[in-house]
Amino acid sequence: MDYTQKTILISFILIFLSVKMFPCTCGLSRLSDKQKWEMENSECIFIGEVLEIDSANHTYKVKVVESLDGGDEVENIYLGKNWTSCTPYIGKKGKWIIYGYMEEGFLRLNLCGISRSFNYPVVNPAPPPFPQLNEKPKSKIERKNQSKKRRSKDIEKGLTELNAEIDVLRKVRDKKK
Repeated sequence: MDYTQKTILISFILIFLSVKMFPCTCGLSRLSDKQKWEMENSECIFIGEVLEIDSANHTYKVKVVESLDGGDEVENIYLGKNWTSCTPYIGKKGKWIIYGYMEEGFLRLNLCGISRSFNYPVVNPAPPPFPQLNEKPKSKIERKNQSKKRRSKDIEKGLTELNAEIDVLRKVRDKKK
C-alpha cells in the first residue's frame, strides 16, 4: 500500500469513527425555544418516577405520576428505551419530567430534548469561568470548591426553571379540559 492509499484509508477510518462516536450534536439554544418545541412535538408529556434501569439493554421503567398533557394515565408504567449515544439519557432512578413519543412499543425521549431529572434539572449548565490575566493558578481544592458552587447554582436555577415549566404545562393542560 502506498502513502496515498494509506492516507485515504486512515482518513476514511477517522471519519467513520467520528460519525459513530458523535452521531448527534445538540448544541446550545435558549430554554424557552426548547420548551416550545417540546410542547408542540411531544406525544407524551408527564412527570414520572423511574422505577428500574437495565443498563445492558438500555431500557428503563417509568411510572406516570402526573400527566402534563392530559393524555397519560396516572400509575401507567411505560417501558422506555434510551438512545445509546444521545441525550437525554435516563440513567438514574427518581422523579423526571418526560417529553417523548412511542416507537415500536417503547417510550423514547426526544433527541436533544429537555427531559430531565428533578435531582439534576439543568438544561444548559454554566461554563467554567475563564482565568483572568495575571491571576495566579487556583489549587485543586479551590477549583473543586468553585465547581461545587457553580453546580449548586445550576441546580437551583434549574429547579426554578423546571417548576415554572411545569406550571405552564399544567395551565395549558387545564385549558384543554
